[in-house]
Amino acid sequence: MSDIPAHEADRHRQAWVLKAGHWSLAQDPVAEQEGELRDYSEAIKAAGYTAWTGAGEVYMVPLTLTVWARPEEPSFLFDLEGAEQTQTVYAASLPDALTLLNQLAPTLQALAVTDQIAHAEPETMSVLADVLDKLHDRHRGKNGRVIQK
Repeated sequence: MSDIPAHEADRHRQAWVLKAGHWSLAQDPVAEQEGELRDYSEAIKAAGYTAWTGAGEVYMVPLTLTVWARPEEPSFLFDLEGAEQTQTVYAASLPDALTLLNQLAPTLQALAVTDQIAHAEPETMSVLADVLDKLHDRHRGKNGRVIQK
């Protein structure tokens, strides 16, 4: 049993922090703000974070990422939002944030591409074909057939 009173338990919530390549649990800097504010993004801002970068917001993808930054450690907050759940992790410094982004990028890219293909409508298939042709350096004639080099 914890010595923390039940009404204060959320204030002492811990979160994963990446620092110098190692993960550890630390007090979540946003937890104190959550009790006072109803909106999670407002709690993030109240903890001193501002939006830094993100992925997946423009398209309907199964996983979106928003990265927030502030001057003091942990300097970066990674908000990973899935279809039914959100996970928040932190990176202590810019090198740690870049490491984490590098680890997440292939997953985010694969999910986005897979989702776009799965939701492609007949009227957008030509756009998808154009993208694939560009990726594979293919050229098509006016009849739509691939021109052999």
